[in-house]
Amino acid sequence: SPITATCGIICRDVIAPPGKLRITIHSTKDGPAIHSVKEGSILEGHIFPGDLIVAVDDTDTRAWSAEDVMAMMSQSSSKERKLTVLHASGV
Repeated sequence: SPITATCGIICRDVIAPPGKLRITIHSTKDGPAIHSVKEGSILEGHIFPGDLIVAVDDTDTRAWSAEDVMAMMSQSSSKERKLTVLHASGV
């Protein structure tokens, strides 16, 4: 019998604590996305490569470059930040 895969997009908020997050972001046609989450990152297991960053602290970042998102997160690195990400689930 055929295997049915459930695919979907999940939008979720991830609270990033103060300090370095040890993630890399790259620009895509859909907006800034997580490129990698370095081992030992506080966000490991919470965000994943390919997740789109659609907002930081409720500021819409879909039209931003990766560099702009990184600059904004660096400027606010002394406090907690909320990242809103879109994650594609399934196969």
